[in-house]
Amino acid sequence: MELTILKKIEEKLSQGERGALVTVTGATGSTPRKSGTIMGVFKDELVGTIGGGKIESVVIDRARQLLETGESENFEYNLTTTDELQMNCGGTMKGFIKVFSPFPKLLICGAGHVGQKLFKVTKTLDFDLKIIDDREELKFDIPELTLGNFKDILTKERIDGNTYIVIVTRGHLLDEEVLNLVKNRGAKYIGIIGSRRKITTLKENLEKVGKIEDNIYAPIGLKLSNGTPEEIAIEILAEILKIKNNGELIHRTII
Repeated sequence: MELTILKKIEEKLSQGERGALVTVTGATGSTPRKSGTIMGVFKDELVGTIGGGKIESVVIDRARQLLETGESENFEYNLTTTDELQMNCGGTMKGFIKVFSPFPKLLICGAGHVGQKLFKVTKTLDFDLKIIDDREELKFDIPELTLGNFKDILTKERIDGNTYIVIVTRGHLLDEEVLNLVKNRGAKYIGIIGSRRKITTLKENLEKVGKIEDNIYAPIGLKLSNGTPEEIAIEILAEILKIKNNGELIHRTII
């Protein structure tokens, strides 16, 4: 059962969902289960048990609340008729609810100079990272490249509120085509490279077909770089991290 629970958490993470692992870390006196017992709690599913009854119901409810926030926490209950749960076991059970969250997904659409630099610098971070292009010759520059037609790849790609998308293809027409493939699918961030003139035209085209989502950032990146691909990649990543971590554009210095 323990292996089944751990595999289910891994499965949920691969599907972009959170999972909670409930572990009984201490049990004294008479309790439904003993120390070391685990249970998996998911949005619409349970695997395993910590003994049933009121304590399990309360812990499941709390675990599902934590699935919403991504936080983890300890719990401890006395299992007597005079305490909160009004159980008659007579012992005390304590444990830990550990919430596992999937890595944020970063889709880099375009494997030119900027896309390659961004891919390489982001490889050191905890992202589910994919770089996509349809130019076979770029496979020599970046062996991890997902090679193929953008439409074929992106229409099959899972996109949700934990997804960040960077559009840096070989031209503005393809950029717009890629944008149309990924917009309105719930991404946290969609950044598009380009000059202000190009982005103004893109904005006009988007306004013709409806309201522009507030998750679209164009031109892409914070205003930090000297214009080289290496520094543009840094300013794109900085913008993504600011949004992902609810960061602030302030200096840390106190001097």
